[in-house]
Amino acid sequence: MSTPALPPHDCQICTRLAAYRDANRAAQPDWFNAPVPCFGDANAELLIVGLAPGVTGANRTGRPFTGDWAGDLLYTTLDKFGFCEGTYDKNHMIGHSDDGLRLQNCMITNAVRCVPPQN
Repeated sequence: MSTPALPPHDCQICTRLAAYRDANRAAQPDWFNAPVPCFGDANAELLIVGLAPGVTGANRTGRPFTGDWAGDLLYTTLDKFGFCEGTYDKNHMIGHSDDGLRLQNCMITNAVRCVPPQN
């Protein structure tokens, strides 16, 4: 399996989502504020699909389920069943890859890559 395509950081395909993302970028310029890429191995046996990035979660950090309560639960559960190793840091900002968390035979993505309004 190939790695899923990632829209460019400034993707404008979905005008409503792009406008909301641009407003977030103006309000929080240090946040990721872009289409959130998949995390993990594209050839994994376990695929976890979330609905969309949360505004203060993946939209802030750039990694699915990172920075919010759902991530606390998900990554703890993945660790318990051997699908990840390393340390999950929910407070991580952009550049999440240096928190040491690695997925094992698992990939996480969102059905919608950009944060929607009221999420």
